Amino acid sequence: MNKNFDVEYYKQKYLFGKSNKELADLLRYIAYSLELKKQDYFRIIAYKNAADALEAYPVEIYNLIVNNEDFQIENIGKIIKQKLIEYCKNGYSQEMAEILSEIPITVFYLTQVRSVGPKKAYKLVETFKLFNPETVYEDLLNVAKAGKIQNLEGFGKKSEESLIKALENYLSYKMQSRILLYLADNIAKSIIDWVSQNQDILKINVLGSIRRRCETVGDIDIAVATDNSKAVIDRFLEYPDKIKIENAGSNKASIIVKNNIRVDLRVIDKSRYGSMLQYFTGSKLHNIALREYALNLGYSLSEYGLKSVSDKQEISFSSEKELYEFLGLRYIPPELREGNDEVELAKKGKLPKLIKLSDIKGDLHIHSSFDTQTHYDLGSSDLNELIEKAKALGYSYIGIADHNPKYSLKQSVQKILAERKKYYDQIIYSKKLEQFNVFIGLECDILPDGSLPITDECLKYLDYIIVSIHSSFDLDKTKMTQRILRALNYPKVCVFGHPTARLINKRPAISADWQKIFKFCKEKNIAVEINSSPERLDLPYELIKMYKTFGVKFIINTDSHNADSLDLIAYGVDTARKGWLTKDDVVNTNSLDKIELWIQKQSQKK
Repeated sequence: MNKNFDVEYYKQKYLFGKSNKELADLLRYIAYSLELKKQDYFRIIAYKNAADALEAYPVEIYNLIVNNEDFQIENIGKIIKQKLIEYCKNGYSQEMAEILSEIPITVFYLTQVRSVGPKKAYKLVETFKLFNPETVYEDLLNVAKAGKIQNLEGFGKKSEESLIKALENYLSYKMQSRILLYLADNIAKSIIDWVSQNQDILKINVLGSIRRRCETVGDIDIAVATDNSKAVIDRFLEYPDKIKIENAGSNKASIIVKNNIRVDLRVIDKSRYGSMLQYFTGSKLHNIALREYALNLGYSLSEYGLKSVSDKQEISFSSEKELYEFLGLRYIPPELREGNDEVELAKKGKLPKLIKLSDIKGDLHIHSSFDTQTHYDLGSSDLNELIEKAKALGYSYIGIADHNPKYSLKQSVQKILAERKKYYDQIIYSKKLEQFNVFIGLECDILPDGSLPITDECLKYLDYIIVSIHSSFDLDKTKMTQRILRALNYPKVCVFGHPTARLINKRPAISADWQKIFKFCKEKNIAVEINSSPERLDLPYELIKMYKTFGVKFIINTDSHNADSLDLIAYGVDTARKGWLTKDDVVNTNSLDKIELWIQKQSQKK
């Protein structure tokens, strides 16, 4: 093997890790290596297509593989699938290693730079000995700025200048991870509000992963229908909070805003707006499925609409609904467009009637400002503020689920909870609430052994309990599962809070036997939480969709630490919709009397 290839390097996943994106990068690296070795063209294309399909696949296949669960992804054949299984289970694939062994890893790094393909990258790496993956971009930039590339065969001064600009742009963005949906929403709203002041705008929408309500977003894309493209684009380019203008054309423009986020604006006439909206909403796999479906009907699909294969007649659509209905399909909500079986079900008229924000009748995971002497942050709003905010949202009930007191306080825990209940009962009584109730709950830590940090004597001060993991995230799958099941079996447990304990872009999900856990939740009538906090969105939509079929009941809560955060319930509803949930799947769409009955029954369980 080549000296530049280090088996341990890959086993430690220095470049390629567990996510679909990282595994897709591995497949692309193999495709580029085969291309440089002048291998079979169709084999190269197979790896590239597999990489694209894997990157767009909504479920992390690493988790499926290590749990011995099967997966089927279009454009990933048996051979590539088997190599992925080997890699995920062992952290290493002998055949992959052999393919990559003669190509320095820095070649793949440089292909991430705009306009640098594998052949150009390989020549630069070999000529200038750019073998350090830690510094390869900076090293090449220094070489280019020193004027050493323009004399290289196949390059020139102009290409050297272009490379310098591309490297500088890449270096300014490469530390940027995908941003939270919540942040992307705020940026997109600010830009849409700015652009919408132009009276030439007929329609305007976000596109891509924002519109599909994905948990993270890369670039921000916005579509506009107008009869005056120039005026709209000029207004967009004047956005006051931009860092710089990336490019500007007659129908598309791009700017860079804070956090080095790229925003693309696309404009089109009203008659074709629906076609563009559908095409650029994606996802890639959904569009592949829709394109194949349309081809079977004799039409090709593009951002401009449909074109008859037989007579080349073009058909444009001003709305997405018109496009889907023309193809004989029910309208597919953007949240469902992830390339699963949504097209086939739309054809049969069997898509679910998704839950709506207006279906939510209350929130049972709210933290108040009462000092429970906890390890964690207190809320910043008192009960009066929380009640008024909830009533403004049209709710019939809320649940106060402050963090449990420090377990080290021992006997004082019961006293703290007794004082809290007395204090809240006085407020509730004084407000003379009608058709509204406040439940007094507690969010309890699931300790490493599965016990809860309260005694049985504390239960009389609580209407219900939420159990959540806040520590010891690295237990193995078996121990973590046992830990959770023990906690779920405690009296008055109604909700399993933010189940995977992940923090998006910060902390991965815990490892547990979700099938066993969610079956237990169903048996015990415990609701699995969809936590609306933008950095959690936990349970992830992939698991929601998977375990909905078990008959599990879900609950959408905000985990709010202030009154204004109750508005974040919308993000939990978005996640539930992506998980194909209906109103009937979610317990807090129920009326006050039904919620009271559910909580009472949980209290009576042994």
